[in-house]
This record gives sequence, structure tokens and C-alpha cells, in this order.
Amino acid sequence: MAARSSTPERHRLAPRSSSPRASAAALGLRFGDERPTQRARTSTARKTAIAALLLGIACGLPRDPENTAARVVAGGARVGVVLQAPWACERDDLLLAGAEVALLRQFARARGIDMSFETGGETRLLAALQRFELDLVIGGLVEDNPWDDRVGFTRPYHEDGAGEHVLAVPPGENAWTMQLEAFLAEADLAGALARGAAECGDP
Repeated sequence: MAARSSTPERHRLAPRSSSPRASAAALGLRFGDERPTQRARTSTARKTAIAALLLGIACGLPRDPENTAARVVAGGARVGVVLQAPWACERDDLLLAGAEVALLRQFARARGIDMSFETGGETRLLAALQRFELDLVIGGLVEDNPWDDRVGFTRPYHEDGAGEHVLAVPPGENAWTMQLEAFLAEADLAGALARGAAECGDP
């Protein structure tokens, strides 16, 4: 599938005080909840993607038998698009739009990858993906899919009434899949969905 002169430390003795809190304050320290911290909540998807990436590195993975991750950088990614609002649609000017189209374009810009899009029915596009004639299929696909034993899927990145949404990838292309998963874990999904609804309308 993206994108880090010190002054010698000086110690001062705190003045004597019968209060540990006062002594700590003199040293610039604070007790307990006097200095609340704000921690950003990390999504489950992000933690899962990072853990999978670290595990893959430790095991000498990820690998792509067909070198998809390297090939798309050199020659661009071929993306099959199932037209399904708000994930993907064709505007009046025939340009593609939608939530997943917008996400993929962000992914491509961040990595300097060219992308070409081909629209079609889900069955035809997934069959082409199985034959490695495409590098990715998008358009509102969900994890519960009859093709799950013939092509690969990213981990679910969004759940709604239709199911757990995924992107479809060629079978066995682990490095490519993990790049996409890492991107999706950090992506502005709410913004992409709002844009897709505005461009394509609700399903």
C-alpha cells in the first residue's frame, strides 16, 4: 500500500519544608492529578494494523509472491470499481467520486502512486483480481463475501448496516494488503463518508 543544543541540567536543592507537597513544588514537580494529561484514544483498527505490521517484520514478512507492492510504485495500480453509493459513483461529468475513491486517491498521493480505474460488476472485477489483472477492487464490499476463498481482503475498516467493509486485493499479496490496512487505520473515514454522501447521495 504512507508515509523524525541541549543545556546542561542544573539541580537546585529545595528549601526545607514540613510539607512534601511544598518541597515537590519547589523542585517543579506536581503531585497526582495536579497535572492532568490528555491521551488520544487510539482506534482498534489502528492498533491491529500496527501489531500486524510489527509481527510481519519480526517474521521476515510481508512478502508479495507477485510483487504487487513494488509493481504499483513502478507502474501504477489498476483499481476495479463497483459503482455503489456512497462508496463509489460516477458524476455527471463521468469522473469517479465517492468515499472509497477519495480514500484511494489520498493513498496514491501520499505514496506517489498512479492509479487507473475500471468500473464493472462485482463478479467480473473480483475474477480479474483473482487472475492478477487488477491490483485492488473497491465499492462497498463487505467481509462476508462468497469470494473470500479466492481473493484477499483487508481487515474490516468500517461497519454499518450492510456489514464490515473491506477492500479486495489479489490473493496472497501480504505487503500490498498491509500497506492498505495501515493507511485505512489512519485515514479520515468520517470525512470520506461525508464527501461520498455529498457526491453520490445515500445508497
